[in-house]
Amino acid sequence: MSAIQNNDRYIGALLVKDGVITEGDLQRGLDEQKKNRDFLCTILVRLGMASEEKIFSILSLQIGVPYLSLKELAIDPFIVNRLPGHLAASCRCLPVKEVGGTMYVAMADPLDSRVIDEIRSYLGVERIKAFLTGDDDLSSALQKYYHLP
Repeated sequence: MSAIQNNDRYIGALLVKDGVITEGDLQRGLDEQKKNRDFLCTILVRLGMASEEKIFSILSLQIGVPYLSLKELAIDPFIVNRLPGHLAASCRCLPVKEVGGTMYVAMADPLDSRVIDEIRSYLGVERIKAFLTGDDDLSSALQKYYHLP
């Protein structure tokens, strides 16, 4: 279970409070989560209860990590190719930019310090600036840049 997933019930309550989903939507999402153990926000998007951008932009405010949509972002292939596709897929991340020794990385779970340390070590960069991105958005980008299924 990821660091963000440990807060699913709290995140769900915030989405209800902000009027993004209803209590019924939350309960349906939590019931679905018991079956497949996916991240609640991903389940809510998959069930069509709210858009990925809406849910993840609110989540980013709550966890204090900026949200980054990858849909319209053009990423330099040199930056992407610094991290092999199998590692990007297993870490659920995508490098998007490097500036002055800092690698900017879109991540499904930007609170996972183990993954951040692994990426930093592999890339040999001083700092990682993590951004939250939605699971569907990240999967599409991984497929686009690495041709992964």
